[in-house]
Amino acid sequence: MLKFDIQKTFKINSATTHKSRTLHFKGELNLSGVCAIFGDSGAGKTTLLRCLIGLEQCTGQIHFQQQIWLNQPESNNVRSKSAVHKPLLVAVEKRNIGVVFQEPRLFPHLNVQQNLQLAVNKSENSTFTIQELAEKLGFKELLNHQTTQLSGGQKQRIAIARALLTNPQLLVMDEPLSSLDASSKQLLLPFIKQISERIPILYITHSEHELFYLSKQMVLVNNGQIEAIGEPQQLFLDSELSLIKFAHQGLILNVLVKKFDSDEGLIKGCLDGQTLFISADQAPLTTQIQVKINSRDVIVALKPIVGSSLLNCIAAQVIDFSQDQQKAVILTLKINSQFIYAYITLRSFNKLNLAIGSNVFAHVKTMSIIN
Repeated sequence: MLKFDIQKTFKINSATTHKSRTLHFKGELNLSGVCAIFGDSGAGKTTLLRCLIGLEQCTGQIHFQQQIWLNQPESNNVRSKSAVHKPLLVAVEKRNIGVVFQEPRLFPHLNVQQNLQLAVNKSENSTFTIQELAEKLGFKELLNHQTTQLSGGQKQRIAIARALLTNPQLLVMDEPLSSLDASSKQLLLPFIKQISERIPILYITHSEHELFYLSKQMVLVNNGQIEAIGEPQQLFLDSELSLIKFAHQGLILNVLVKKFDSDEGLIKGCLDGQTLFISADQAPLTTQIQVKINSRDVIVALKPIVGSSLLNCIAAQVIDFSQDQQKAVILTLKINSQFIYAYITLRSFNKLNLAIGSNVFAHVKTMSIIN
């Protein structure tokens, strides 16, 4: 459990004004697996993370498990506080946190083995060994290389291994994959998900793919505060949240794999009891995959369309709708236990006489596989 109620004030100085801005973060996280921190650039995600792990000065309270990391009332109220509220700040190095930044930050004068050995020396009982992580992350042959000789993806793999070798009780990752190529992400994402079964992870990301693939819980940060905490799918469906601007980009669906046809390059899947065909160049490695359907790739009709190239026709029900600034309508369609968005014109909405409760058929033009 991670519980916090903290404030961070920044001074904003210009030629004409001297103002300040205070960010206020309050929440309670039942840490298990990956908890993603999501929001716009400048919303306060990194500030929140740095405050939680002690890299940024702030006031308030932070509790992790049975430990108190911070009990620091605002300075103008300190004198009125009782001894129970005596200021307390646990130094970041005593919180036993593994940190992975966007940049690997390896020591350039040491080789890979020496960088990792420093982390081992800091931990008495690491649950991993250098050789084990080198095998899992594919850098066995790099142990004697200087870090200046490595690619960005190789450096980040070593930075993740270094954080794990400190035997942390919490792993914190600030957009660790944002600058990496597709092959590096393909290796690291399953590894991070696997590691999260043993160590809870706080994970900042701008990527919806990473968000839905890794996490079952997310913290939505907006304008210097926490707007919501919950399951990603449910928060993206909430039209009252700032996430509504992502609606046209679609939602993630869990699909059960039934068959792969290599001749046609198609996966035959099952979506809540209905057949779904997905283009793929190879058979999936798991029996369940996640796909993303863009709302602009959904055609809504009152009955199935026949005699077309469309492969997918899904029976659904309208459970919500909203309009954007262009007067277009975003429909929330319920299939059974899962949901998709459809982005249509207001004219089409009125022509079909749609309302909450309307039964429709969603014809899907295309979709992308997340995992």
